[in-house]
Amino acid sequence: MFDFFRKGMGSMFAGGLLAILIVSFALWGIGDPLSTLGSSEIAEVGDEKLTPYDLERAFESEYLAIQQQAGDSLTKELAIQIGLGSQAVAKLVERKAYDVETANLGLRTSDEELREYIYGIPSFQDETGEFNRSYFDQFTRSQGYSTKDFEALLREEMARAKLIEGLLANIIAPDITASTLSKYASEKRTSEILAIPASVMTGIGEVNDELLKTYYDENPANYMAPEYRDISYFEISAAAIAATIEVSEEEALASYESRISEFTKEEERGFVQMLFDDQETADAAYADLEGGKSFAEVIVDRTGDTEEDATFDAQPRAEFADTYGEDAANLLYQAALDGYTAPIETGFGVYIFKVASIETGSSEDFETVRETVISDLKMDRAIDGLFDIRNVIDDELAAGSPIDTIATAIDAPLKTVSNVSIEGMTPDGTASTELPLIVEFLDYGFRNNIGDELELYEGISNKFYMLSVDNIIDSTLRDFEDVREAVNEDWAQSRRETLASELATRITDEYAEVESADKTLADYQGLLSQLTVNEVTVGRANDDNAVSAEIHTSIFAQDIGSIEMIPASNGDGYVLIRVKGREFADDVEESAINDTKIQIQRSYQNDLMGAYITHLYEALPVVVNDANVQATLNAIATPAQ
Repeated sequence: MFDFFRKGMGSMFAGGLLAILIVSFALWGIGDPLSTLGSSEIAEVGDEKLTPYDLERAFESEYLAIQQQAGDSLTKELAIQIGLGSQAVAKLVERKAYDVETANLGLRTSDEELREYIYGIPSFQDETGEFNRSYFDQFTRSQGYSTKDFEALLREEMARAKLIEGLLANIIAPDITASTLSKYASEKRTSEILAIPASVMTGIGEVNDELLKTYYDENPANYMAPEYRDISYFEISAAAIAATIEVSEEEALASYESRISEFTKEEERGFVQMLFDDQETADAAYADLEGGKSFAEVIVDRTGDTEEDATFDAQPRAEFADTYGEDAANLLYQAALDGYTAPIETGFGVYIFKVASIETGSSEDFETVRETVISDLKMDRAIDGLFDIRNVIDDELAAGSPIDTIATAIDAPLKTVSNVSIEGMTPDGTASTELPLIVEFLDYGFRNNIGDELELYEGISNKFYMLSVDNIIDSTLRDFEDVREAVNEDWAQSRRETLASELATRITDEYAEVESADKTLADYQGLLSQLTVNEVTVGRANDDNAVSAEIHTSIFAQDIGSIEMIPASNGDGYVLIRVKGREFADDVEESAINDTKIQIQRSYQNDLMGAYITHLYEALPVVVNDANVQATLNAIATPAQ
């Protein structure tokens, strides 16, 4: 049933189910900075609702995956700025849409299907190809999952796989289409390439003031001073408000006591397990232990595992009980270090456990976590205060108050950025030191005009700001004498470009004449000592990057025997490209045709899945609450206090 899904579908769901789940495992053990947002949903998918916590978990999965490549320098705040938050929302909503439709269609995963799938995953098999329960348990433990939760997630993914398989399994690529495209893809073209760099052109002529002034007058846009602006602004943030809040010792202690579970570490035990299919075999192993054999000897003799392979990291009692049951937990947590339990039967077989390590439980006292507790209290109150301030601002905006009045009303300092360009530079050519650390500040500062209606902008990490344009110094033409040197350089380069263009155009025009039909570009390389002609043969894929993308496009866009003049990719002059001939493979390898079939199939599947998800969004329907999404992402981006 699930062979299609195991092998990959060549679409947005390509890749193993296990790999998908591994990414999902990162969602466990996450803190909850969203407690201040309440339970307002971020989206409704049919009759189902997605909460801020759902988005937090989805974002954490995306963030941890990309952080493995980007490193610790990628903060959550930066990740959201570059679009990872929007990506997490899209994937979360899309997956929920599939789940809702799966439920609507009555697609389920039976116990037998689940067992068959788990037993068939190579990662859970020993060297003989048999399912090894120890490997399975180790994997789920290492990813922070209990067996029960892991199996529940598998059921959901497998049910979703049935839906996708039903949609995509019968999509095929016609043989004639694959064969024709493979033949087309095998084409190779041989071309001559002549580069005519402007930088090697000589004889640009003598320059004088009249020529330079004329060039200056004809190209004023090149010598304009930028527009500069004076901008007033204020900013408010939860972090700044928190710094002004006082928390009493009594309040901090009360908060500590209400959160005592966060500061308490339970006793954890590491263990080695032996797993048997029946009670009789387990009793025999237990008898060996009671007879004086070591656990290491018995596990090898009776199961074929080694003690190292069957050892699990320390975990709290509740986590152990969730997987193996209360009876097994009672036995393990009553045993002494290096002691072992009697055989205990569970749903997956009969176990004997050995206590491999004991990590004594502990509790952090108030003094140890005092600063953390106080900091958290301050931030909680600051966020509440931030929204009270927003209400004051809204009232002032409704009254038509200017920015200085609003800043006074909320006791925020009004700051000014003077003489700044949209690039953040001042007239003396240095970077402005007055700019705030707000990503879109200059965008809004140059989008607005003097007297425009004021607006409160929302930043990240629970920050808000408002700005007003006070003065605009229009862009003006710099005086000729101030830019004379630049004009001289530009005029000389312009002359070289003109000469290079004239030469390239002359050669191109000559090929249009009948008597030049047999000429090659090599006939022209003696016009300048620096000119050389290269002959290349490239395929449609340009796999070895023998030529630039621009030249490759020109080669395969031309008719055979024609010539084209294109600007050099480095901006230095022009390149002439003449296509001499082409050839196709006599026989296309079967493997190439099969690869083409797969690519066509994947294209069809992607198109179908795109259309299908669009259908689901309309039919279920899907409604996203943008305001709650943004508030959730802001909370996620807020650095831990």
